[in-house]
Amino acid sequence: MKQFSKSLLAVALLAATAGAANASIQVGNNTTSEAYLSVYDSSQALTFTLDLGLTFADLFNNKSIESFSKSYDLAALTAGSTGGKWSTFAANLNAATTVYGVVASGTAGKIFATGPESVTKFGTTTVAIAAVSKLANHISTVNQAALDDNAGKPTSTALNLSAIVSDGDTANTGQHNQEGQFSQFNGGKTDAAADINYGQAGNFWYYGGNAIPVLAVQQWELTGNTLTYATPAAVPLPAAVWMFGAGLMGVLGLTRRKNAAV
Repeated sequence: MKQFSKSLLAVALLAATAGAANASIQVGNNTTSEAYLSVYDSSQALTFTLDLGLTFADLFNNKSIESFSKSYDLAALTAGSTGGKWSTFAANLNAATTVYGVVASGTAGKIFATGPESVTKFGTTTVAIAAVSKLANHISTVNQAALDDNAGKPTSTALNLSAIVSDGDTANTGQHNQEGQFSQFNGGKTDAAADINYGQAGNFWYYGGNAIPVLAVQQWELTGNTLTYATPAAVPLPAAVWMFGAGLMGVLGLTRRKNAAV
């Protein structure tokens, strides 16, 4: 089962000019390549995919900017689809068996990807380049599924792509956890652990070849129908900590006064 949801305005414009078009996720460079979301519910054996329209340049230029954030209402973004609606996928979603992740594939060993704090650098640039290639190949299979739905029509990266794909569909048409799993950069890095549990936030890393990865200040979080990319709010200290600190300062002050008197 697969269907692709496009901006209604863009579809109307294209219908007036080209008749129809397929959406696709941009890959192949370190500027306009796009990040995409992949959500997998093993209970349903379904993968939901969404082209986020967030470019590699956006991610790179803002990875240290705390004020930079994005929020996606998945239900609203895919409401115009007939078969790729988030609401359809989420209707029977089992939170306990659902994982998600976000990646953007550049070139020359450059990748943005979700993952744990223990992610280590690539041993060599060659290994990093191979991982980028694996990711790009997987994204191409997602794009190719769009052509299956609308064969012979042009592709456009100006249109966001969404899909619901079953494990039982034609192999390698965007499934999250088939051979070359998403969590392993689709076979490109076995210790990447790029999956995040549904309802939890996860870190986002920039890999630049074999350089030490850079941790973005933002985190991804998928909860309910909303995907966010934002800097976590600072956690305030509990009142008990402030009271302890004030009490400790008072004790220290009293001790100094006693010492001065002696």
